[in-house]
Amino acid sequence: MTLKKGSKFNNGYATVLEDEGVNYREIADIMSDLGFIMNHSSARNYVLRVMQKFADAFNKEWKLNLTSEKLKVISGSPNFQSVISEVLHSMEMTNNDTYNYEIQDQRPAATQLV
Repeated sequence: MTLKKGSKFNNGYATVLEDEGVNYREIADIMSDLGFIMNHSSARNYVLRVMQKFADAFNKEWKLNLTSEKLKVISGSPNFQSVISEVLHSMEMTNNDTYNYEIQDQRPAATQLV
């Protein structure tokens, strides 16, 4: 599903939903429900700023020496955003698995009723 307006990239719109992702309007609605009132353009700006920070960090860590214009294009790419989403999801699942494992280790042994 694509929105009628958005930035066109060679590999699609940044608002394409290929999986269970959410679009900028849905992000804005969720944030507004949480008390952070925003519209879809604000949600888009926040997402793109965060993606820009990821791109900058990769550029510095791997010493790629990319220009700020190139980093802006990369951070706005649906492919880059999808990869970042997958990495964050994987990290969250790993943290949840570790947390659940630690909780199970701390549970007292079940006592048998006689």
